[in-house]
Amino acid sequence: LNSFDHFRFQAGLKNNDGSQYQQVDSPFDYQNNSQLVIANMDNEASAPDFTDEVITKLPKYLKQGRASLVLFSSYWQMNKVAQTLREEHKLDIMVQGELSRQQIIAQHKKRCDENKESIIFGTQSFSEGLDLPGDYLNNLIITKLPFSVPTSPVEQAQAEYVTAKGGNPFMTLSVPDTSKKLVQACGRLLRNEMDEGVITLLDKRVVTKRYGKQLLDSLPPFSRVFEK
Repeated sequence: LNSFDHFRFQAGLKNNDGSQYQQVDSPFDYQNNSQLVIANMDNEASAPDFTDEVITKLPKYLKQGRASLVLFSSYWQMNKVAQTLREEHKLDIMVQGELSRQQIIAQHKKRCDENKESIIFGTQSFSEGLDLPGDYLNNLIITKLPFSVPTSPVEQAQAEYVTAKGGNPFMTLSVPDTSKKLVQACGRLLRNEMDEGVITLLDKRVVTKRYGKQLLDSLPPFSRVFEK
């Protein structure tokens, strides 16, 4: 992870084809301007009680900032959490699918400009291309690692190729792909050099699974906090 190996494999480039790669340093001060909180969760993300635990603990993390974006891995879970928090905590939440993306962004910015709390719930598509600089986002919550099931013919062919070569498709394909998506999701927080905020990850697999440290180390050098 945190290299060009996965991109080279997907692009069909060989190790000795003369291709050159360059990694450019970021201008952001991640250590001082941002914090990555690894929540102390009782349930694995695949456990039946995980959604209920998210519902229980999410209100605490929403208090970390006035402008919040919460990313979910499924519409079902997002809608379940939103419905319950609206009913039990009277939270005013803008949910992807209930309004258009443009409407959500416009209403969110209006609330922030009026110094009001604003909460957006979105799925994977909100982890890419969403630009909320400055005070428009200071609290990012990722409920679950963005693993996806390889269903396309290309993905299945790649998995078969890796297996035929004696490799592990999960570690060779799925983990690097998840790393890329996680980096993109975390990239919603800092959009310019003056931005500040907190990222909270509710998926305990980053500390319980052997690939977890690799995923964390592939992220920018945020200041890390492991809850106990």
